[in-house]
Amino acid sequence: MNKLNTPGIKPNDMQPITCKECNGMYFRQVMAINKVSKFLTGADKDTMVPIPVFRCDDCGSIPEEFQPIKVKK
Repeated sequence: MNKLNTPGIKPNDMQPITCKECNGMYFRQVMAINKVSKFLTGADKDTMVPIPVFRCDDCGSIPEEFQPIKVKK
């Protein structure tokens, strides 16, 4: 069930999320693509897995809370 439709939650109760880099408040959904080893899946070849993430529409930054996994540097 969508919690936004829960009785008692009003639009005024919600707080906007803003980008910590530029204060932008609009985000665009993009895809991160991860590779899973064939040895983990038992498939013939490695598998590509798309993961939706949100990126700031103004500066392109991906806020830490929107990153599905920690990226190794």
